Amino acid sequence: MLSSVRNALGAPLRLLDDLGKQAEFYGKGVVWIPKAVKSYKTEQVRLIAEVGMSTGALAVIGGSSVITFFITLFAGVTGGLQSYDALANLQLEALGGFASAIINPRLLVPIIAGAALAATVGSGFTAQLGAMRVSEEIDALEVMGVRSLPYLVTTRLVAGMITIIPIFSMSMVGAWVGWKVTQVGFFGLSEGTFDHYMQTFMQWQDVLYSFAQAIGIAIVVISIHTYYGYTASGGPAGVGKAVGQAVRTSLIAVLTAELAISMALYADSDAFRITG
Repeated sequence: MLSSVRNALGAPLRLLDDLGKQAEFYGKGVVWIPKAVKSYKTEQVRLIAEVGMSTGALAVIGGSSVITFFITLFAGVTGGLQSYDALANLQLEALGGFASAIINPRLLVPIIAGAALAATVGSGFTAQLGAMRVSEEIDALEVMGVRSLPYLVTTRLVAGMITIIPIFSMSMVGAWVGWKVTQVGFFGLSEGTFDHYMQTFMQWQDVLYSFAQAIGIAIVVISIHTYYGYTASGGPAGVGKAVGQAVRTSLIAVLTAELAISMALYADSDAFRITG
């Protein structure tokens, strides 16, 4: 009975302690960026190639960029279908290009790209670092005088920040293509009408902000996944548990970060007006 009460009362303190350790880990990972870029160039280039093109079967089809392209392509198809149906109920189906110009860069693509990054690159990082931790390779690096955090964590963080640019670019193209093909090719909306509203309401600021969102989300995702991998314990089963925890946490973090950034950028936006 007493132990149960002690565990219940100690849970909030353990949560705060864990959050503090995570915050310290993330801060150190960012602070070590200059050293990682300067001292570990070979490892940095290897990780950039690995993240961008992946390995094995993924490399054959083009790596993470192509995978993310197809994910957002089908997300764009779904978005185009749903938006056309909703606009048709109001006899405003001609505004399909407007919906694509607003929804894709501001909301759809950052979320889908972040989730894809967590499921592909992030989970791989967690498994890699977790395997190194349980096999004592990380401890061996420390014994040899190599700082494991900048060498293993910060290099992966920098690689994610760099490779998210082509990954996100492919994601944006995929969403636009899927949206347009659905509304123009399937529903028969005039291509000229779609392009007119797309070009009228598409603003370069939205695309720029969207890339900034992508970089921020990449930092969040890679930081979370490297933390759970770096602190894994309990053998192979512990590594599997760490991967699951990292994916769940990063998906929640992606949605939370996207909500906060979108509210900050667009909540009081006067970028477009539709009046009768």
